[in-house]
Amino acid sequence: MFNTIQEYLEALKNEMKDADLALIQDAQADAREHFSTALIAARESTPDLNEADALKKIIEEYGTPEETASAYREVERRT
Repeated sequence: MFNTIQEYLEALKNEMKDADLALIQDAQADAREHFSTALIAARESTPDLNEADALKKIIEEYGTPEETASAYREVERRT
């Protein structure tokens, strides 16, 4: 699993390596914003929760890099 947001973003970039650079950047920016906001909320509600454990829960809700890459490709395909 991923211990940091950066690890997730790198995995997402790797999953999307064949996609348009702008799409990759959009996916990474959206994920970074979502994770940052969710981590702040998690720390406020459970101060003793470490980042890795919080990220695990957030990723379960947001989706794995594979799932996220697939969703972005599908949106790109439709537009």
